[in-house]
Amino acid sequence: MGGRWRFIAFGWLMVGSHSFPANQFHVDSSTGQIFGTGKISVNRIMDRHIGKAAILGILLVWICLTLLMMMSNLVIQLRISSPNYGAYDIFWFILQTAPRSAYQIFPVSALMGTLLGIGALAGANELVAFRIAGVSRLRLAAAGLSGALLIAVPVMILGEWIAPALEQQARASRLSQLAGRIIIGGPKGTWMRDGNNIVNIRRPLLTVDQDQQSISFQDLEIYHFESFSGLQKISRAKNAFFDGEQWTLEGVSMTEIGSSGVTQVSIARIPWDFGVKPELLQSAVTRPRHLSLRILWEQMQYLQSNGLDDRVYKSAFWGKVFYPFTIIALVLAGMPFVFGSSRQQDIGFRIFVGMTLGSLFMLVNGAAQNLAAAFALSVALSAVLPAAILTVVAIVVLRRVV
Repeated sequence: MGGRWRFIAFGWLMVGSHSFPANQFHVDSSTGQIFGTGKISVNRIMDRHIGKAAILGILLVWICLTLLMMMSNLVIQLRISSPNYGAYDIFWFILQTAPRSAYQIFPVSALMGTLLGIGALAGANELVAFRIAGVSRLRLAAAGLSGALLIAVPVMILGEWIAPALEQQARASRLSQLAGRIIIGGPKGTWMRDGNNIVNIRRPLLTVDQDQQSISFQDLEIYHFESFSGLQKISRAKNAFFDGEQWTLEGVSMTEIGSSGVTQVSIARIPWDFGVKPELLQSAVTRPRHLSLRILWEQMQYLQSNGLDDRVYKSAFWGKVFYPFTIIALVLAGMPFVFGSSRQQDIGFRIFVGMTLGSLFMLVNGAAQNLAAAFALSVALSAVLPAAILTVVAIVVLRRVV
């Protein structure tokens, strides 16, 4: 594009835009060439300007949507409140699960925030000026995407190292209040006190049997104490299940500690006098999509080595691996709407587009994973394919000459 049009475009930006950093540019009026001040290039300054708009929009939407999810979670927790699980406990549970909510909602927040932030620049005709100056739509979209990815890095750290630990603690604390027992959740499973016994459920697993999901408790350790004699017995069981009337332990190995020494006994199956209701215990199990990649990998290896169905954990694992690609796909998919007839697209329209596009993508993504599980297809492929298709379509549309 000719230097005269670049001069006119950047002249409009410097005079008419309140947010554009005009003091960082120098325009040669005789040639129409634009230079950045100091060692900063023109493209870098534009990238920062667009990226900053995207970041501010994403942060605003992310905070609002996270608060909405917390309010929805609050309503759910109020329904199960009890004298032992009161307002303070509910408030603490909501705070501990807030990082998980923030991590879950971020991809859609990135889409809607980019639409709002960069859409505001489009509404002020700044993007039109950039286009007149010769900047491609794909380059402008990449600048907005870089702002989204800048926030995505700490979000992924939040989802991998902070949110899973807090989620386990929150669920264990809630179960402790509802069951009236001391319960601690952590990376080594769930610890709880049952009378004079200390129970450690090392592997609470979500399994699939005939397309029905259920919770199973495996690798249990029970430490039996007497009031004055200390530790009397250690029971280790491969599996525990509730048959509707009582708990039963399978594959039990008992180590009894007596005055005459230590003896070991192996029993195939014995009843277990355990006072916690199964539905309460199941509510304390952290769902696979809320676990870290390391824990998911360990659970997958355990299930595979024991010939158990690991589809649920494999789906969650690959979903977290391709989490950044989901963000990239959604942000790029929203950019063509920014370059549309921006003066007729108000904030309400952009919010509607963001919510619709995000909801449709989540539905398609979930359907793809369900189809992969039903027809024994590659779970990794089903996790990345919707994002890959959406990314390719968005890039093709952005490269199209308008």
